[in-house]
Amino acid sequence: MKLYGRCVLCEVAVACALSVLLFVVLLLAGNAMRDIVEWVAMGRLSLGDVLRMLWILIPSAISYSLPLGMMSAIFIVIGRMSSQNEIIAMKSSGISLWEITRPIWALSAAFAALSMCINLYHAPNSISKYRQFFREMVREKPMRFIVPKMFNDRFSDYVIYADDISGEQFKGMKIWQINRTGDLDAYITARSGTVAFDGETDTLSLHLNDGNAEKFSATADGRRESQIIFFGNVSVDLPFADIVGRWNDGVKKLHRMTLSELLAAKKLLNSKANEMPRFKIRDGKTLINVQISVNVIHAVGILIMTMLAIPLAIKVHRADTVLNIGIALILCFGNYFAIAMLSLLGNKPDIRPHILIWIPSVALTALGALLFRRASRH
Repeated sequence: MKLYGRCVLCEVAVACALSVLLFVVLLLAGNAMRDIVEWVAMGRLSLGDVLRMLWILIPSAISYSLPLGMMSAIFIVIGRMSSQNEIIAMKSSGISLWEITRPIWALSAAFAALSMCINLYHAPNSISKYRQFFREMVREKPMRFIVPKMFNDRFSDYVIYADDISGEQFKGMKIWQINRTGDLDAYITARSGTVAFDGETDTLSLHLNDGNAEKFSATADGRRESQIIFFGNVSVDLPFADIVGRWNDGVKKLHRMTLSELLAAKKLLNSKANEMPRFKIRDGKTLINVQISVNVIHAVGILIMTMLAIPLAIKVHRADTVLNIGIALILCFGNYFAIAMLSLLGNKPDIRPHILIWIPSVALTALGALLFRRASRH
């Protein structure tokens, strides 16, 4: 059994590593690449910048990929063993299903501990580092986000066009300011200017030189009048948060907090019992408890998925790798979806959402235990 255990352990570990690598690539491609590809194609980011950004996001992707990878590995290995009647042969020799799968359980427990560490510390830090990296990159070279000879329409209420960019200065700038109803509020032209990034307000400031601005306004009878203003120097602030999200909003998002930061935030709320309304403190503590529960559930989910995957892999009785990975994806994403839906109840502390969020995991654990027990008997 020792030789068998090492063989199964190695086979599951290799399959899990390859599956995790596949899912990490898919998650990074699906989330980060949807905007990064466009920026690279337009010359806003270099390949080196993209690789560094993706490297920072790997811990966050691993936190979701580990349960998927472990479940896929179990379906692949146990599915193959079951299709080749190895499981039946060992059970006929008096070896219990627990002994057969003990190496898998040991590996699953190790991955659960690793996932707990990633979810509670490294994954939140990776998201914060990613945003900070982008912030510093924009601070160093804000000009890169104005692409010459292209209409830049990613900014809220503004469309920007520059004839040319030379070094730190652009030439022939045209700006259209459009309101929410689609009407043109202002048309600005400038011969030259520079771009600066304001980290406190998350804005790109366009410093325009030697130009004019035509402003449009509606009259009482419904007509639109225009007024032309000539200027030597003027600044236009663009909400850069429309593109990359808001970094400096004064409050760090809960999903970007480590466990120690979440506990510190909870302690801070308790210290303000005499300053804040009681319901606000309760609501804040509930949201923190929900976030901690989500992080823990995703780690414990590896053990839950292992308990569920082993009997299902034996039941499927197929060596088809694609089919087995598909079953694993359906089960894992179904669990993630249920957890995500229940986490939305974080603003309703009366129903104890940090406890309700455990319902899918408890239900899957009970189902897995029942299936594992049946598989052990037959």
